[in-house]
Amino acid sequence: MKSNDYIRFLTEEMMKYINLPTEEKKERKQKKKSSNQLYSNKWLGIIPFSIQSWYYKRKNDRD
Repeated sequence: MKSNDYIRFLTEEMMKYINLPTEEKKERKQKKKSSNQLYSNKWLGIIPFSIQSWYYKRKNDRD
């Protein structure tokens, strides 16, 4: 990909975003905020969740 093509692509994407209505921009931001995932689950998968649930189950069984 030539640099000219890349610059053209970037400017097109910027113009698409600039021309969006403000309400749609706000909706996008709200969707992005509402779909927050835990850092450990997002980057490390289900392993941290399984370890955590195993730990809590083990802790509750002792009581």
